[in-house]
Amino acid sequence: MNESQLFIGGFILIFIFGNIFVYFLNKNKQKRFYDFIIDREYTLVRNVETEIESYSKLGAKISYRKGDIVFLDDEIFILTFNKPIIQLTKSYDDFLGVFYKYSYDAKQKVKERLEIMNSNGSIKVNLNLKNKDFDLENYNDSQNIYNN
Repeated sequence: MNESQLFIGGFILIFIFGNIFVYFLNKNKQKRFYDFIIDREYTLVRNVETEIESYSKLGAKISYRKGDIVFLDDEIFILTFNKPIIQLTKSYDDFLGVFYKYSYDAKQKVKERLEIMNSNGSIKVNLNLKNKDFDLENYNDSQNIYNN
């Protein structure tokens, strides 16, 4: 066995253990998040397809993820497998375990999807709630939710 094979094998081993570490770290953050909101009334929708479009001066990024969605008052949380927790909010409340926090201005019902966006256009999130046990018709935003 030569040195290059040992180097490549070691690199692959570090990569595998790194991914395992990140997985358990994110699982622990999700558990702490659920423990933090356990006394509050929230709605959990499992295995929702999400499409996240973010725009900046450097370019655009589109991410497709499948994860659990937590609706808590005006807060929406996206909890995905092996990724940090994303919070979409209208308030300044901090929640334990949240890594990304984005503010939004409007929610819009488009067919069987919930479209969430902010006024400056830096982020747009689509949640595909088709065939989920979630009543999008009765989920209302007192400020604005539009039907298309």
